[in-house]
Amino acid sequence: RLLSDKGVLRRCYSQNIDSLERQAGLPEDKLIAAHGNFDTAHVIDTEPEELVDIDELRRAVLQGGEDGWKALREAKGNLVKPKIVFFGENLPDRFYDLRAEDLGSCDLLIVLGTSLVVEPFASLVGSAAPGAPRLLINKEPAGTYNKLYHGFRFEQEGAENWRDAWHNGSCDEGCRELAAAL
Repeated sequence: RLLSDKGVLRRCYSQNIDSLERQAGLPEDKLIAAHGNFDTAHVIDTEPEELVDIDELRRAVLQGGEDGWKALREAKGNLVKPKIVFFGENLPDRFYDLRAEDLGSCDLLIVLGTSLVVEPFASLVGSAAPGAPRLLINKEPAGTYNKLYHGFRFEQEGAENWRDAWHNGSCDEGCRELAAAL
């Protein structure tokens, strides 16, 4: 959120489904929730998509148990689920619509707390503008060039690495240090 407040955040791409970015105050237009989140719900298999207030789904499940979600299904014409992406489902259109422009024009890429093994999310690292510095804040190396096309080269010396850095530590620690530097 600090980067957004300072006017320097183009977009935050997140694999988290817990909505913490929004709870922290990140504006909706600055977030790509690639695996969805619990901010909204929808009736499955409808075209056009029929949105359902997440609180309505919450009440049906928490207060009505099995009878509650069945009643909601009956009322809506099909099952209602949070707008999260399950394995095998497509990522949201917004991910595909914005990633090329966002990454191609970024002047700094910051990657936090990830293994960078699941595509297509992992390939975002290699999509950053060719001259953009890239910072990984993580407890272990991830997305390195020997495992990922155009991956991080922070383990290389000299001319082999001219733009990548790795903060070896927790996301909290790395973000506090970055915030102090800003």
